[in-house]
Amino acid sequence: MAPELSAATGRDAFKLWASIPTRFRDLDPMGHVNSSVYFTYFEVGRTDYFEKAGLSALRVKGKWGIPVVSQTCNYRQQVFHPSILELGVRCSELREKTVHLAYALYLAGTGTLVAEGQSISVWVDLEIPKSVPLPEEIRRALTAFES
Repeated sequence: MAPELSAATGRDAFKLWASIPTRFRDLDPMGHVNSSVYFTYFEVGRTDYFEKAGLSALRVKGKWGIPVVSQTCNYRQQVFHPSILELGVRCSELREKTVHLAYALYLAGTGTLVAEGQSISVWVDLEIPKSVPLPEEIRRALTAFES
């Protein structure tokens, strides 16, 4: 039986979707995808999300960065290889200096939620280097992408 979906992880809530095939190297000795690998899947989605939202076009190399400062993953069901996963990514909150992303990972072609998580990334001026408020053009780009 598939796990119940919370309102926050319903498929319609996610703006970006990425297809992720499992790899043999993702497995642990028990034969399922290792728990640490889910964070790599989230990174793939986060990078794609920021690219599609237009943040790369606004990037000035060496001027700013948006590192992850916190992330969580709730595991719902084991995943075995080979599998194709579908990762949904959305911006769940914008704060003064941070971008909060939510993730939902499904077995492709099913309604089976295998994991969900979130990350918090902070806007950093690399010349200082310190966290600074999100520039207005970044806020606009993320808001426009979500709408």
